[in-house]
Amino acid sequence: MKTFLTVKLVLVPFALFWALLAMGHVDWAIGAGLVLALIGNAWRAWRRELFVLEVGGLVLFLGLGGLLLVVPDLAAPTALWLSFAGLSAISIASLVVRRPWTSDYARAAYPDNAATPQFFVINAAITALWAVLFAAIAACRYAGAPGGVIAALVIGGALISIFGPRLAIRFVLQRLAASGETYRWPAPSFARDNAADCDVAVIGAGIGGLTAAALLADAGLKVKVFDQHVVAGGYCHTYLRKAHHLNKPVLYRFDAGPHDFSGVQPGGPFATLLLRLGVADRITWERVTQSFHTARGAIDVPPDWRDYVRVLGERFPDSAAGIKSLFEEIKAIFDDMFSTAASRGGVPGPPSTIDELLAFPRAHPHAYKWMNRPFAELVAAHVRDPAVVAVIDGLAGYIGDGSEPPSCARMVPIFGYYFHGGYYPRGGSGVVADALVEAIEARDGEVRLKTAVKQIIVENGSAAGVVLADGERVRARAVVSNADFKRTLLELVPAAALPRGVRDDLAAAAPANSCFSVHLGVDFVPDLGPSTHLHAPMPLGIAMMSKCDPTAAPPGHAILSLIALVPHDEAKSWFPQESGGNDWKEWRRSEDYLRRKEEFGDRMIAAAETAIPGLSQHIVYRTDASPVTYARYDWASFGAIYGMSTAGQLKGSKTALRHLVIAGGGNIGAGVEAVVISGANAAEALVPGLLARAGSEATASISLLTPKSHAPDKADREAVRC
Repeated sequence: MKTFLTVKLVLVPFALFWALLAMGHVDWAIGAGLVLALIGNAWRAWRRELFVLEVGGLVLFLGLGGLLLVVPDLAAPTALWLSFAGLSAISIASLVVRRPWTSDYARAAYPDNAATPQFFVINAAITALWAVLFAAIAACRYAGAPGGVIAALVIGGALISIFGPRLAIRFVLQRLAASGETYRWPAPSFARDNAADCDVAVIGAGIGGLTAAALLADAGLKVKVFDQHVVAGGYCHTYLRKAHHLNKPVLYRFDAGPHDFSGVQPGGPFATLLLRLGVADRITWERVTQSFHTARGAIDVPPDWRDYVRVLGERFPDSAAGIKSLFEEIKAIFDDMFSTAASRGGVPGPPSTIDELLAFPRAHPHAYKWMNRPFAELVAAHVRDPAVVAVIDGLAGYIGDGSEPPSCARMVPIFGYYFHGGYYPRGGSGVVADALVEAIEARDGEVRLKTAVKQIIVENGSAAGVVLADGERVRARAVVSNADFKRTLLELVPAAALPRGVRDDLAAAAPANSCFSVHLGVDFVPDLGPSTHLHAPMPLGIAMMSKCDPTAAPPGHAILSLIALVPHDEAKSWFPQESGGNDWKEWRRSEDYLRRKEEFGDRMIAAAETAIPGLSQHIVYRTDASPVTYARYDWASFGAIYGMSTAGQLKGSKTALRHLVIAGGGNIGAGVEAVVISGANAAEALVPGLLARAGSEATASISLLTPKSHAPDKADREAVRC
């Protein structure tokens, strides 16, 4: 209404013009309109504003004035319909230059939304409507149509202008909210059905699958989880290896994958989940500190991010101001992105109502501005020094191999490791999976290991259970897949159950990167932090979790995990040409494979020696894992450790097959916190409102979950640098 009234005020010169024309004073009409248009545009110029309709109106009155001077006899009978034809022309011209004239006035009513494509589309539609209405009125005036027809056109246009923008905005925002999901279908009914063996069957006991299963079981559903491996957790599990040192047996405990967990701070997604499930006290978290080894020397990251900003400013004084402003902006974006988490069980997500979505730009301007823009663009707005940029991007390996430049939406959450800290669970990453399994089983759920799924049952166009490798059929009302995304839809779902285009697109989509890791047990404790990022001579991550948890190695010994990301195109070359199956026993024993594997591991150890001199002389135990190894144990496409490439990821949790949802890296990418969020969203997709209920119940006691050394003071800061 405000915008409509503003436009009506702007049309005062035309109103006076039409009134004087009706009285037969064409010269006074044109003169009054011209004077008022000049005054209005002079005022806009003084305010340094340019409004298309007002400038166009001035040009129109100047044209009519010229017509009056040159052909006065023609001006009187044509001025009225020409004025409406001119307004239509102004509207069309504003569309051609991509500045709909209504947007000049709507911007004042919706300043926070003015930069969005939706704002342009809505105003283009309203301007186009007025172009048609003005043209129709011009035609009616030219043809001498009855006044009632013209009045109806004007009233109709007024009503659309008053109520149309709000309705259009809501419609567009609803479509925008819906665009967060590739597929949309109603949640299944979980009414009692004696024909079903369970409510939900979960394929894969990785952290995403266990999260979804635990939340669904907590909501009262009967859940069964199936995993082909001998332990739960997916990559999030530990394994023991024996060796001999000085004729004595020694035992090392290694983590198969994650060693640095985010989201465990009070209110974080993982912390809230564990608290909600009543297993938070099963895990003791130790703070993991970061170090970067660059060409300009080592940089140790302090526990408090503000101290880190100071350290970087001292190391790069010419960029100090830019580093400070960059981190402050990233922190603001981070807080905006997680602003909805408290009401969703610690899980961030889109605003839940149209009004909240409409208000989001004003309430959270930093995320609104940057979330979907390249992270490199954000960095470049503050710092330019390539050495500084390399350090700022130091944790980028946590989400990918760099082949897909990340957006702010993907990269900013990684800075949670600075803002809130990364942590390691005492006892190894397997204790996290164990806690979730305990929560599922405490709610009468079932987790069956060494139980592979060979097919998803489809009935009436919906997922209706699973067929196990031994032929057992388990009927369910819905299925959650934490298995590899490509293999889920291309191998487990019958081909006829999916549209041909969906299968073709997924077959062409690339998985995310794999990696090569070298796990070492050494007979000394290197002078190194628990998480070190080596930039040269090759990009390499060095994790020494025995620094956080000494029980991982014998006294005086340490465990080291050297990790190098392997892009998908390179990962494919590690497999035989006929790469079907899950074992590749003959290929794994071939001379070519073994030689390449050993040489790659040797290069990684040599690179690590630049940070740990003499490392190779202290190795007691060594085992290497190539992309083939990761594919063998996790059944992931070409050993992908981060799920799907960004381009191939599913939007939302729902697949093209009704009642089949995805939990894991297939729709969110890398990281334990990320797959926890994915698993929670999968549960929410099947039971809408589940997360909001979890959030309200967990908020009251959130302070109970405080990771060890979450916010260290000066006295104990050294103690937390594990």
